[in-house]
Amino acid sequence: MEPIIFRATMDVKGLLLLTLLAGMVAAEPRYSGRKFVASLFPISKTTTPDTVTGVLFITHTRPGTCSVINVDGTAHHVQLQRNVTVTKFNLQSKFVTFGAYTQMRAIDVECSADSQLYLLLRGHTNGGSVAFPVLPVDSLSARYLVPSVPNNALLGVVAVTDNTTVTIQLNTSRSCALTFKGTTYTRGSQFTVVLQKRVVLQLARPEMKSQMHCDFGGSVVQSSKPVAVFSGSPSLNFPQDTNNADAVMSQIPPIESWGKTFFVRPIGYRDGSVLRVLAAYNHTTVVVDSGVYGVRTTQLDEGQFYDAPYMRGGDLYYINSSMPILVLQMVGVFKQYSVYTSIVPAVETYGVEYVIPDIQTSDMEYGCHVSIDTSPACTSSINIDATWTTFSRHSHRISTADIIAPHNTTAIRSTTNACPFAVHITGYGSREMFGFFAMTDVQDTVVSDSLKVACTPERWFVTLDTKKLALGNPVPITKNIFMSNTYCPGSLDGDVLVFNFTYNDCNTETKTGSSLMTFSNYLTEYERDPETNLVTGSKWRYNIYCDLAQGETDVINFVPIKPIVPTVQTAGNTEQQATVITFYSDSSFENEIIGNPLKVDLASSVYVQVAMKDVPDAKLLVDNCNVSANKGADNSTAVRLLQNRCEANDFTHVIGRVDKLTRFYFDASQLKSHYDNIYVSCNVTFCSLTDFSLKCQNRCQMKSR
Repeated sequence: MEPIIFRATMDVKGLLLLTLLAGMVAAEPRYSGRKFVASLFPISKTTTPDTVTGVLFITHTRPGTCSVINVDGTAHHVQLQRNVTVTKFNLQSKFVTFGAYTQMRAIDVECSADSQLYLLLRGHTNGGSVAFPVLPVDSLSARYLVPSVPNNALLGVVAVTDNTTVTIQLNTSRSCALTFKGTTYTRGSQFTVVLQKRVVLQLARPEMKSQMHCDFGGSVVQSSKPVAVFSGSPSLNFPQDTNNADAVMSQIPPIESWGKTFFVRPIGYRDGSVLRVLAAYNHTTVVVDSGVYGVRTTQLDEGQFYDAPYMRGGDLYYINSSMPILVLQMVGVFKQYSVYTSIVPAVETYGVEYVIPDIQTSDMEYGCHVSIDTSPACTSSINIDATWTTFSRHSHRISTADIIAPHNTTAIRSTTNACPFAVHITGYGSREMFGFFAMTDVQDTVVSDSLKVACTPERWFVTLDTKKLALGNPVPITKNIFMSNTYCPGSLDGDVLVFNFTYNDCNTETKTGSSLMTFSNYLTEYERDPETNLVTGSKWRYNIYCDLAQGETDVINFVPIKPIVPTVQTAGNTEQQATVITFYSDSSFENEIIGNPLKVDLASSVYVQVAMKDVPDAKLLVDNCNVSANKGADNSTAVRLLQNRCEANDFTHVIGRVDKLTRFYFDASQLKSHYDNIYVSCNVTFCSLTDFSLKCQNRCQMKSR
């Protein structure tokens, strides 16, 4: 019998590398992501519930696709075009009632490219509208404090995964009682409910009444798994007038992303606004500095809130606190049925670039007003043509500008990282209004230009040119730049910092999706106290990602030859692959056949091992293997060895399967020796170690006949 020679090569199907800015400080939430969850909520200008229509606005810098599961459970595919930065998708309308109940009505969005998401909700018949940014699932938390609103309050909790236990500790106004599943809850009550994926828990009174003082401010939402939490009202009376009501809604950010320093001013045409300041920790000192009311100092404990005095005209408020707080601005136009709420960003979280979505519907055309706040020294660095006005509060100064945005996407940028700013968007319709602060997760060109990221299925290889980085940032201190934590410093090679760590190091997160495994981490430069050398903050933070496509193919090349004596040579580079195929001459898998060509007698059995490299928190499933005279596995020459994780013929036998490898053998005499080249290819799938669904079970998947 003539021997057969094996030549190893590798066919990579998708080792993708993405980099993305996560913010200027460690506390800033991520607004960009690939997976989002939200919900429709009741919208009404009257006491009668209405059909709610919704529109998604997806902002993106890369082409791709998004899968949207609508409120009725139907799935839709949305194409993200290359030259379009905002993609619009109309949601299914739904009649949404007031009251407290659970309902399957969440909206799931999963994209192939990093995106940001805004949601517009509008009452179909009675009017009224709200718009707000939606946080990605990666930024969600399992504990929230609720700011709420003074009357007709609504609280919404959306489950991301099945079997999510949610506990609500109600901190309602004394006159507010809530009935949920036949039980009445009042101030200080606590109840628990288990939610399944896409189920929404809605807490509100069954009716909306003028001057109904039902306020959930300071309530606590605790869950066993991350959830999305929304706070607002189907019909908020503000300013306090029976003829002025409109729907409001905001998504509550996690406590970890709250801040300490805020500038707030009335924006555009309105009669006034109130600021609600909510504390996350005990013994929080809050200083509110305003022009009309002077300086006020308030002490708050966890869950307590303070409503700052009524703001009119051009009042500017400067707020500073000893511990992180949340600031909610409530704005209304008297007798115009126009009200909105905005979560105010902390100064520490201002960004350097924003994409402004043009929020419009077929039923209402909104005039878009954009307001920008920044340091007086930075007005020339912002790429807008506007008149700037500077406000002062003792030693604190801020410059502001207002523009009317055109009916298309507007990008606003700063020319330097030293000049961040905030952007507020207000939409004015006929007796309708919405408002929110724009999101700021966009590419930091200074960091990205100095950064090179490469990765294998085993480790990161990241280089940072500190000389280039210093051109747009204060001169970096190289000994303070780390991957995630102080146990992972870079190695300095001239002006270049090199980070070479495995995925088991440096708090790298691994997530398994339907088609990708994503590894994520970040680089940061820490600030240190010069006396104690303790870390006090972060100058900048830059997230890095590595996406590994599932189902990569490992290809082994056989070359049949006649000589009996084995020959050995090396070919092929498998360092970039997630899987490795090796061959053995014995059933104990101890005697590996080394070299390339690799020779095996055609009369013998070939023992094959398909193994995964060091990818944490994942398991490998070998779906199909075949031999073919063509690298592309042409059907005319292909012979199946494994099919749907099953033995495909009577001369192939699976010996064993574990999470990291599969072993089998086949009778080499069944191969056609007259081909010059014979290839073996195996298609594999990665799954999370904790995914026990049918598609992730390591066993034969072929149905019984």
